[in-house]
Amino acid sequence: MKKVFFLAIAVCTVFAVGAQEKRYAVESGIVKNKSTMMGQDIVTVQYFADYGAKESSETIMKMQGQEFLTFTMVKDGYAYMANLTAKQGNKVKLSDMGDFRNINFLALTDDVKQKYKIEEKGSGKVLDRECKKYDLTYTAQGQSYKATVWIWKGLALKAEMDMMGNTVTVEATEITETKDIPESRFELPEGINFTEVNPNMFQ
Repeated sequence: MKKVFFLAIAVCTVFAVGAQEKRYAVESGIVKNKSTMMGQDIVTVQYFADYGAKESSETIMKMQGQEFLTFTMVKDGYAYMANLTAKQGNKVKLSDMGDFRNINFLALTDDVKQKYKIEEKGSGKVLDRECKKYDLTYTAQGQSYKATVWIWKGLALKAEMDMMGNTVTVEATEITETKDIPESRFELPEGINFTEVNPNMFQ
């Protein structure tokens, strides 16, 4: 179950944890995403400000009769991931982990394109927004996975990923461009001790 749990986290946060830089051509907003994994619905709400320099996400998922509320954020050179239901958290140095979650589609370099085998595959619409489609390959739990992503203004509005022999789709169901986001959304939750872990767990 532990491996499945972290794979589910990878599904929901593969494009929802940003680096400290301008990643999006939208200043601030909220994106709601939905996916299904192993017959279970997973809902993620992504918050971002300062064009993606500030970013966090919360995910609700059910597994084996249990409901999990998880939190992810990048802060001070660490990626933080917490199970808010169990009040348990992990952190890992960004410099020690694969940066597939930090791909900046507004500033793709040849090195990044080569590392993740990124290829542009035309366009498509998600929520009536014209997106560029890309194929890429990334690593999670020590295994390589292929994905197709739909990118609008740097934001991933849809992703289809080959995981555990199944195609998992994460798709935006609602986008709100707003500056009215509490600063608390970009702060670590209280009452959780974040334990530093081996970065291989998330690669």
